[in-house]
Amino acid sequence: MSSEKIGVYLCRCGGNIGDVVDVEKITDEVSGMDGVALTNVQDYLCSSAGQGQIESDIKNGLIDRVVIGSCSPKLHLETFRAMAEKAGANPMFLEITNIREQCSWVHEDQEEATRKARGLVKGAVSRMQNLESLNPIIKDVKDRVLVVGGGIAGITAALEMADEREVILIERAPYIGGQMIGLSKTFPTLDCSQCILTPKMVAVFNHPNITLYTQTEVASVDGNVGDYSVTLRRSPRYVDITVCTSCGRCAAKCPTDAIYLPFAQAIPQAYIIDRELCIECGACEKACSAGAIRLGDCEEEIQVDCGAITIATGFESIDPSIIEEYHYGDHPDIITAIEFEEMVSAKSKTGMRLQKADGTFPERVAFVLCVGSRDFNRGNKHCSKVCCIYSQKQAQLVLKMKPDAGVTIFYIDMRSAGRRMEEFYQHTQEIGVNFVRGRVAEVNPLGDTLQVRYEDTLLGEIGEAEFDMVVLCPSLIPSKGSRELADQLGVPVGGDGFIEEKHVKIDPVNTLNQGVFVAGCAVGPKDIHDSVTEAIGAAHKIHQFLGKGRISVSPEKPVISDACDGCGVCVAECPYGALAITDDGRKPVLDPLSCNACGICAAVCPEGAVEIANYTREQLKAQAEGILDAGMGVIVYIDPAAYAAADLAGVNRTQYSPLIRFIQVPSIHLLDADVVGHAFESGAGGVMLIEGTTDEALTSRSKDLYSRLKKETKAFKLPIRYSHIETAQYEKLMNLLNVFSEQVAAKAAKKGKKREKGSRNTPTPPPAKPTPPPQ
Repeated sequence: MSSEKIGVYLCRCGGNIGDVVDVEKITDEVSGMDGVALTNVQDYLCSSAGQGQIESDIKNGLIDRVVIGSCSPKLHLETFRAMAEKAGANPMFLEITNIREQCSWVHEDQEEATRKARGLVKGAVSRMQNLESLNPIIKDVKDRVLVVGGGIAGITAALEMADEREVILIERAPYIGGQMIGLSKTFPTLDCSQCILTPKMVAVFNHPNITLYTQTEVASVDGNVGDYSVTLRRSPRYVDITVCTSCGRCAAKCPTDAIYLPFAQAIPQAYIIDRELCIECGACEKACSAGAIRLGDCEEEIQVDCGAITIATGFESIDPSIIEEYHYGDHPDIITAIEFEEMVSAKSKTGMRLQKADGTFPERVAFVLCVGSRDFNRGNKHCSKVCCIYSQKQAQLVLKMKPDAGVTIFYIDMRSAGRRMEEFYQHTQEIGVNFVRGRVAEVNPLGDTLQVRYEDTLLGEIGEAEFDMVVLCPSLIPSKGSRELADQLGVPVGGDGFIEEKHVKIDPVNTLNQGVFVAGCAVGPKDIHDSVTEAIGAAHKIHQFLGKGRISVSPEKPVISDACDGCGVCVAECPYGALAITDDGRKPVLDPLSCNACGICAAVCPEGAVEIANYTREQLKAQAEGILDAGMGVIVYIDPAAYAAADLAGVNRTQYSPLIRFIQVPSIHLLDADVVGHAFESGAGGVMLIEGTTDEALTSRSKDLYSRLKKETKAFKLPIRYSHIETAQYEKLMNLLNVFSEQVAAKAAKKGKKREKGSRNTPTPPPAKPTPPPQ
């Protein structure tokens, strides 16, 4: 008999489960399983009465492990585990199996739903019998934050955190403010960007808990979650910002204009020297009575320690010259939207006046949208999100400067999502801006004018028109160096080059590195409102992360046994650099804080010496055996992101085959032929691998994993499939499951007929001759 004392608790969920699943019948069957000390059914297990029953049973010593059959573990798992810990049990000895979202809500046949639920509960009990005691990994953290990027997102994040802890804010440019400080007005209210941002810039500079470094980038990152050691590389400014009074005497004396103030509102409010223009005449030094000039300054490295890092590196735009037919660079009046802003903003060198190269105001202005955006050939596949609205803002500014000017916006689709945006679009039309739906084919310089050739897809006509100025609205891309920074921090980037969030819907400011957060356009194109919102969210997450002075890390990490021969395969294959060979050359050492529990190390170990705690081969095998004890089914190994898609199907009551049996794993990459083959041996009619993560460090390996498992389990002659399903794609997931289940059922039926036919055709053997009696 097992020494474990497992309590099995099933929830009727007010009829959500009990009206479809016969929970009493399940408890009768489960009560006879090895290790099960008691079973119990409640109307609402999540209620104080339901939790109180479990807590009482633990305190009275009746049970020391808990299996719950209820709604999705994504809803109440942490609540129940906190209750178990309070009662004196190890919280890792509590599991929830999902018999609502993935059973009663998606199967109408009560008999089949009960059969499936019985298997799921038995599988959970079988897995629980094999669990080992685990304790969270506790680590002290450094209560300091590094914010990389001094645009609106970085500034907001820094200010949100600085009242509670020390913040180091670095910016690559000589001033903070990012792209926003270079804007004239902001949509949809058309208020001045400098009026909004300058007070925040000053607040950053003056805040006692914020250390600001401009002209600074990350050189290297060492350490791990909660304890990073970062080397910063700062370029010389040649002017001491703590001494400079911005009097301007130096600039007045400089014969080459090598020393300058970036713009009137620049923070730091100090001059800077362009050494390429400087002839080292010393005039600036003689003119500066404050002694702020430092011509002998050199590049320096600065060491900082921090517990968390926020990436707010913003965006830049593509070079429109890649679209050759637009002739950007061939004519001075073919400009980008950013160059438009540079003319009319407070940073303007034209007196905040829009003008052509000859100094005159353009009477006819065209705006060309989606230059390099939504382009699967030469540009980027993604929409840059803000171009539709900022082009309307700029069109309104043209008409404000010259009401009788002719302004046309050429667009593919006009996207005005967001509060007040549709009204903004309506107003742009009302004041006389002309909108033409269709991609521009060419922009041709014709002497003093520019010819735009286009297709009007609403009228079904090919047209051309002449303009004095053409403004190209280019695709937004990640800022220079963001990919290198992501690599240094062990954070994945997407195919578009932007930083990948931990989860695009439910975890948008966390990354797969627990100590690294992200906000603003580092994640993807967005407007100021969304950038500020994300920055506040990132600051809140960091408060939670660092606020207690220490962090708890899940113990569900790789465990390396003595069977390890030190070959180093796992070290080489780990995509997160979480394993390293020690100096003595023996078995690898794990850095649990860098580990993502993907399980690749376990799957590739030639000696089978690596297991993932709580997801060992024996535990996964036992769970599959218990599930399939209720009859043939399809075992679906599914990661957390895709598991959420299955839950969404339940919430939407999307019906699918009751043959489907989900087993959640941290990552499908911990699977090997031993685990999958055992599922087949235990009665699985088919196996599916469903992956929802967008981490390219894993998804880039998925096809190889599938090919290997398919080859290594070929002898079973049973189907195995792989698919990538993100959380929002629950309908696609259900379609895949149904198609695969039909194939499995058909194959099983065919095998059954063959066996039946074979038994009928087998001749009856003659009766055995009697054994003669002994003489």
